[in-house]
Amino acid sequence: MAKKKDKGITFEEGIGQLEQIVRELEQKEVPLEEALNLFRQGIEMVQHCNGLLDHAEKQMEILLEGPDGELEVRPADFAVEG
Repeated sequence: MAKKKDKGITFEEGIGQLEQIVRELEQKEVPLEEALNLFRQGIEMVQHCNGLLDHAEKQMEILLEGPDGELEVRPADFAVEG
């Protein structure tokens, strides 16, 4: 699997690459060095995708009614489980 710079990879492309890495790791005859390299790439891709999700969450806003009855925009605050 060719290593691409993470910066230009979309979330969907990252998930696709993770799926490919998993398929390759599931092969029983992957040499140890290659398996370790694939695992490292997978961890890096998970971190990249997580960063994209964090960035998207920060960009989301919720429109709520304030105490005075006026609508106001607030940053979204999503509880993260796990």
